[in-house]
Amino acid sequence: MIYFLFGENSYQALRKIREFKAVFIKKAGETYLIEEYGGDDAPMTSEIFHSALGQISLFAKTRLVIFRNTVDENILKLLKENGEFLKNSQDIFVFWEKDLTKHKDVLFFFKKFAEKTQETKKLGLKELDLWLQKKAQSLEIKLSKEEREAMIEESSEGAEWALENELEKIALGGEAAPGKKPGFFGDSKPGFKEGAASPFSFVEQIFSSRSESPLLILKKAVLAGHIPEKFIYPLLWKAKQKRMLGAYKNGILAESA
Repeated sequence: MIYFLFGENSYQALRKIREFKAVFIKKAGETYLIEEYGGDDAPMTSEIFHSALGQISLFAKTRLVIFRNTVDENILKLLKENGEFLKNSQDIFVFWEKDLTKHKDVLFFFKKFAEKTQETKKLGLKELDLWLQKKAQSLEIKLSKEEREAMIEESSEGAEWALENELEKIALGGEAAPGKKPGFFGDSKPGFKEGAASPFSFVEQIFSSRSESPLLILKKAVLAGHIPEKFIYPLLWKAKQKRMLGAYKNGILAESA
């Protein structure tokens, strides 16, 4: 079985891939196998691709195999040779291609053999505003229409990633981004002592300081009023941003975990 995603909106594409994973794991139960191949991480060779198509698992009845930006002329040739096999396979093959301009025949192939094809378009201003409203509500952050407009205007390329990052940071106790008016996001969320400085100043030091150890910086954060058990969340947030930055430069824009 084949599912095909195409389009430049990597946020929507990777969110859909996460949904595929969640549904697959739920249906598969305790024994399942998920394989992922990313063409931006390492070039996909014909040998690796052909092996991935026919691999057999001794423990899982069904595999979920995900290919991200792997299709070139050689891979397309293999796809055409194995179209019927993939279509009728009990394994599930999910393909996402961000750019089809170089390989226009790819879409034709998948429309013929895929169970479903879906384009992940960039959101328009109205769609993005609606998305931002829902995302802010899920994090219990209240934003006025003017505040949403200001955030969208500053987010530019990769809007959903930038907006999600900003909202998550505020939800974890961070301050408004530079250029925002005072009180733009309201009060910080619970989890940090009242009056404590923003945890993100310490988080930045942990990731960038060469003169002080992370443990020493963490002790300073505790002395400043932060609860160690809660401090882990801003740390994880920062680690996520660093990972996303590297993925963004390679054209993927996010982790797919």
